[in-house]
Amino acid sequence: MPTNRSYLITIPGYSISIEEYGDPEGLPVVALHGWLDNSASFFKLAEYLKGIRLISLDLVGHGHSSFRPKGMPYHIWDNVTDLDAIISALDLKSVYLVGHSMGASIAALFSGAFPEKVNNLMCIEGLAPLHYEVNQLPNDLAKAISKRNKLASKTLRPYVQVNDAISARMNGRWPVGRKAAEVLLKKGLVETEGGYCWSHDPGLLLPSLVRFSPEQIKSFLRAIRAETTVIKGEDGASFLIDGWINELQQPELFEFEGGHHLHMETSAAQEIAKIINGWVK
Repeated sequence: MPTNRSYLITIPGYSISIEEYGDPEGLPVVALHGWLDNSASFFKLAEYLKGIRLISLDLVGHGHSSFRPKGMPYHIWDNVTDLDAIISALDLKSVYLVGHSMGASIAALFSGAFPEKVNNLMCIEGLAPLHYEVNQLPNDLAKAISKRNKLASKTLRPYVQVNDAISARMNGRWPVGRKAAEVLLKKGLVETEGGYCWSHDPGLLLPSLVRFSPEQIKSFLRAIRAETTVIKGEDGASFLIDGWINELQQPELFEFEGGHHLHMETSAAQEIAKIINGWVK
């Protein structure tokens, strides 16, 4: 595994935890993980990168980064604001972005909002954020409020053993291998008096009251000017990509063996790393 460096940076309102892998003088590539994952998500990919300074973030509410203030929803556009502040704090004039799942949609929105700041964009198993149809907004808002009220009073039961949490992570909606689960849970678990709990903010589990509409999402995708690579897993979440990719200007699409977390699997990680290594001129 490549050398990694862990540190914190401060942006307005938050402390952001970062894992860096690879060459400190290499091409700076900022990596954004998926929902309920953390910066360790890119550990396998980092093994095959050359000449790359991989800067992997814990997004707000995840891993060892700060949470949003109590009662503040987790809107995806706030992640775009955070990313802009993080890039400034790292003193990066322009960036290369890699995002997985939710992280891919954040990277895409940022690339559309700030096309002059992004050189290359890679979206792994994601592209557009989840959305609400305009004609269903009143009903979707009502359902989200009702669900938030029900979930707000619930507490998750801690795991007695770390292995119990590892098994749960391995067998979640988007399964991962044991090694990947173990690496993720180094930052994804916190020990309490009652056992082991997830380290992410429980507020991340509450449904969004408001989301972008499809028309709004398309406007961001059409504004992207960076060279864009989209990666799909043969057994992944194609619905996060299909129907959106045609809004991009001449994207490169690759499909590799694996599921939603294929970047944590050796074969796909090697192929994805080849593409990123090609960004080094």
